Amino acid sequence: MFLLNTDIFFWDLAILLIMTITLSIGIGSLVVARRKQKKFFGFLSLLGFLGFMIITYASFIEPQIIVVTKVSVTHPNAQKLKIAIVSDPHVGPYKDDAFLERVVLKLNGLLPDIVLMPGDFVFTRSADPIHLAPFAKINAPLGVFAVLGNHDVGQYLSPTGERYSGKDRGENIAQKLEQFSVKVLRNEHKLLPLTHANIAVAGIDDLWTGHHNLPASLQDIPPDTYTILLSHNPSVIDEPESAAADLIVSGHTHGGQLRIPSYGPLTELPTSLGRSFDQGLFPLEDGRTLAITRGIGESGARSRLLAWPEILVVELSPTR
Repeated sequence: MFLLNTDIFFWDLAILLIMTITLSIGIGSLVVARRKQKKFFGFLSLLGFLGFMIITYASFIEPQIIVVTKVSVTHPNAQKLKIAIVSDPHVGPYKDDAFLERVVLKLNGLLPDIVLMPGDFVFTRSADPIHLAPFAKINAPLGVFAVLGNHDVGQYLSPTGERYSGKDRGENIAQKLEQFSVKVLRNEHKLLPLTHANIAVAGIDDLWTGHHNLPASLQDIPPDTYTILLSHNPSVIDEPESAAADLIVSGHTHGGQLRIPSYGPLTELPTSLGRSFDQGLFPLEDGRTLAITRGIGESGARSRLLAWPEILVVELSPTR
């Protein structure tokens, strides 16, 4: 609820302050413009009302919109698969089980073969992972696989850009997800039961903890196996061992969460890759592909602007 949760009170207070200022400018300038017949105040009034509408839309409307983004990936070792990616639910004061019910309903309607979840299941330290229960209703013949993100293991980013540690709830969140039929990969991999191709799904712990073990997650994968690597943070591509993965699936960026047309993310992204690696598919060297989804939840402020919550669908197929 707006302004009623202590974990995000100051974020909501900042939104309320901006809404109040922009609305006051809009109304005040309109009054002055009518009295003095000054075009400047009419323009200022328009800007004020426009600012109020943008902050209202970004904070209370866009975060509730769920879109589906479809992309295609081909590879000689691949088999035809529909992969649905759902990242960064950030359950807590902004997103709850009612929102996830809507996500799962739309997800099941896509008829995915497999669902991948690259982390950040909770937002605040008081968030209860019981709200992830709707994930138990996901229908995916090949299973649902996940890794933990930085919020899940108590690694946070302050408004000044500094990283700091909180309570690590990774084990508890992983146990809850397993109860909800989600397989959590902790520096390990699983081979999918396919007949026409070998496909492995590997997953590592979050990079910020330093507990990730990329070699262990990829160890003993048979040759000529199409390998999908789940890593919450896309910065994993900086590590040489990631060259063994064919498709790297990440979240973490939220697509910037606030975007400006023709500019992209309003702020810097919390990765080592720069602003251009924000969302979508990125062809890498050696035929690898990086897929970054902007996810479905929010951290920091409750706002999203031109970064709609998304289910990313990768249509995988063999190269003809």
